[in-house]
Amino acid sequence: MTAVHVTMRVGAESYALPVSNVLEVAECGRLTAVPGASAETLGVRNLRGEALPVFDLATVLGISREGAAARLVVTEDRGRRVGLAIEEVVDVGELPPGDEETDSPFLTGAVLTDHGLIGVIDAQAVLDRLAAEGAL
Repeated sequence: MTAVHVTMRVGAESYALPVSNVLEVAECGRLTAVPGASAETLGVRNLRGEALPVFDLATVLGISREGAAARLVVTEDRGRRVGLAIEEVVDVGELPPGDEETDSPFLTGAVLTDHGLIGVIDAQAVLDRLAAEGAL
């Protein structure tokens, strides 16, 4: 597994996603609402001719958002592709191994850096939850 991660801001917190799960970073763009969708579902976006379901990562993680999501991290795990709405991408680079434990089922751990604590997102766990709720 690579130590290279995409570090992002979600609400007032910092998170990272391994680059092996990131296909691209895009603008949120225009979303089409999905009637009867779950609370974390923001809608569907046309991304180069394909319908991409978009979810609010802050809601999935159970944290408060400070402002509107401006970016999407397009992620994929086991053939499931989604857009995760975030405030901004902060960096792309190597992180030290996660040595801090977390209580969140959506994190593999956390890393303490010079810039603060960064939660490392488990893409499979996030997408498994969305699938279990029927959002995927």
